[in-house]
Amino acid sequence: MKTITSILFLLLISTLYCGQWISGKVLDGDTDTPLADVNISVGDTLGTTTDDNGEYLIKVLSNGSLLRFSHIGYRERIIRAGAVTPVVRLTPTEILLPEISISTTRVIPGVTPVSYSTLTANEIESRYTVEDVPMLLSAEPGIYAYSESGNGTGYSYVSIRGFDQSRIAVMVDNVPLNDNENHQVYWVDHGDILSDAQDVEIQRGVGNSLYGATAFGGSINVQTSIRSGEESVSLSALRGSFTTQKYRLEYKSGRRFGENLGITLRGSSIASAGYRVDSKSDQRSLFAGLEFNSKKMKNQLRMNIGKEISRLQWDGISGEMINDRKLRNGKMDWTIPFTDDFLQQIYSLNSLLILNEHFTFKNTAYLVKGSGFYEVQKYRQDFYSYNLDVLNEYPDSLESDLKTDLIRRKWIQNIYYGLVPTLTYQSGRWRNDTGVELRQYSGNHFGEVSRTSDPLLTGKLPSVFRYYEFKGEKFSTTLFNHTVYSVGDLHLTADIQYQLHRWNLDQKAIGHFPGYRIKANWEFLNPRLGASYSLSPELSVFTNYGIARKEPADDQILNADDVRDTPKAARPEKISDLEIGFDHHSQQRSLKVNYYYIRYQNEIITDIYDFEETQFEVESADKTIHRGLEFETSLNFTEKFAVALNGAIASNYYAAGSLKNRQLMNSPQQLFNFSADFTPGRIIGFSLLVKYVGRQYIDDRNSRELSIDPFTVLNTRVRIKYHEFQVNFTVNNIFDKLYSTYGYSYDGGYYWPGATRNMYLEIKYSF
Repeated sequence: MKTITSILFLLLISTLYCGQWISGKVLDGDTDTPLADVNISVGDTLGTTTDDNGEYLIKVLSNGSLLRFSHIGYRERIIRAGAVTPVVRLTPTEILLPEISISTTRVIPGVTPVSYSTLTANEIESRYTVEDVPMLLSAEPGIYAYSESGNGTGYSYVSIRGFDQSRIAVMVDNVPLNDNENHQVYWVDHGDILSDAQDVEIQRGVGNSLYGATAFGGSINVQTSIRSGEESVSLSALRGSFTTQKYRLEYKSGRRFGENLGITLRGSSIASAGYRVDSKSDQRSLFAGLEFNSKKMKNQLRMNIGKEISRLQWDGISGEMINDRKLRNGKMDWTIPFTDDFLQQIYSLNSLLILNEHFTFKNTAYLVKGSGFYEVQKYRQDFYSYNLDVLNEYPDSLESDLKTDLIRRKWIQNIYYGLVPTLTYQSGRWRNDTGVELRQYSGNHFGEVSRTSDPLLTGKLPSVFRYYEFKGEKFSTTLFNHTVYSVGDLHLTADIQYQLHRWNLDQKAIGHFPGYRIKANWEFLNPRLGASYSLSPELSVFTNYGIARKEPADDQILNADDVRDTPKAARPEKISDLEIGFDHHSQQRSLKVNYYYIRYQNEIITDIYDFEETQFEVESADKTIHRGLEFETSLNFTEKFAVALNGAIASNYYAAGSLKNRQLMNSPQQLFNFSADFTPGRIIGFSLLVKYVGRQYIDDRNSRELSIDPFTVLNTRVRIKYHEFQVNFTVNNIFDKLYSTYGYSYDGGYYWPGATRNMYLEIKYSF
């Protein structure tokens, strides 16, 4: 009740708070003709655009507010509200300004009928320390995140509306990151990527991502920046709890190479022992970006290389240990940590060409390479399971009795590349985007055994013995068309997406593995219809309905015992998604509210019974429902003090069978975030983030005694900036709360602990 009262109080204040109106006209500086569709924003908020006569009306907080006037093909102007004249002239330029509205994968405010949130560069600056991307995203509505290490470094996971990240389309600069075989995302491979981020856009539901992995729960697109206004070199160093440290060196060229060329180079190193025993991670990353602009073209070439070495502690803590402050960060006596070693390279070229006043061509070309392994010391393993009887000396029954210690290493070497050309036509009331994605994937898997202890194997095995090998391939074709038709303040949207995946898996015959070849074609048609209506320049409403389907992951096929020429048991997943919402936005306040109702067929429910061996009981629920209410609101009391509140009340449950109306596992039913930022002067600033996570059940019977209790965590940061120096001091979990983030019900219940109070000190120097 206190939470609901606080929400209502804040919404009431935001509704009553007022500013002042400014009106005027924007003209071409050379011809004095009116300019339509000029974007006029205050701070990070898009306030309005000019009409066909170049006229606008916008509300600002005070005379000190900064108004930004931007239009493609013109120099940007920033003017204080008190100095704005009735006529503002923009100067034509050869520089092509970044214009996100031409992208089919990003939201156009007031037009795109989708529930979305944007993590801005300012929010990243005020919250980011060393944690992986999911931990920062969890401050947005309907998003939950946790890490194996407990403190947000290393292997981390994100979910939206109860959909895990294998059902979320994740992109970096429009390059798809979801693994082509299991659809997972490995954030640990992208250490410190948020330091390059211009923003992160999160679309919830089927959304507006028109190519790549199908978005069920939503989509996440990290947009990195290259160009900068001034040349700079920056260095930063961070030290903190759990022997965590981060070092970064970055160079931005500014205008050193002229108005048309920008370069960014960045190298980072992050290391942490983790909160949990045996959860150490070491992440190295290198980012290089080059952007070249001309009057009608923009090209962005990026290289993003990540290397990680991690100790993986996959098993949970028993219920008896999880509430013991001394034992909860330990490990179970019988568990042995894995060592994970992986290198990923991402190369991409994003191009934009303005053909004429109606046609724009955009293309993303990418190449992604990965290579790595995870290994573990195994004890008393039988010969049969590892094909160790290479000379065929023993019968199968004896092989099962012969035991040896060994080092086991499982490898994956993969590569995928693709093209996403898109043609946009825009004229008057109509806009149409048509495109295709072509993607080719190949992944080679093999297992190695070394350092065997049994003398029976001496001289018979090579120093490194390969005991299994298989190769997976997939060629994906996606065709999409996105149409927006506007009638006054009404915007109608229609999407259609066609996907064809040609998949095959080929296992090599080694020992007891006879070898097999499986192949399948997965073909889907995903439509979506939506509408948005602007009731005023500040208020819009929207609705949309979409259907999405996706192919099974490789392990879903194999766990369904589909070891045959063509899979029969594994079934594609399907959702239908209905959304209704409204968006109120002005300079000093904002409020978004939306309701969703998602029907899910063949949802994969995973129950862990041997986490260390990555063995799961995979079942398909015939029908589940994901539904909920999401909101986010913000209020700028002054330019120095702002607060924000967001949340989600959700119910994700079985809709058929013996478990009907039971909640799905590890899916919080309530999520709330409150943040406050106070900058009393140019030198110092304060930030506060309060997170509330509701109850989570860890078994399909919803046993309360096994469930994860609700918890609240408070994080804060102090920022001090003086000339070229900046110091950030961060304290997470201020009140030293003991809480759990994830659990599974095997053998009585096991839990992943969240870190107790932890602190970080970061020093930056820029020149």
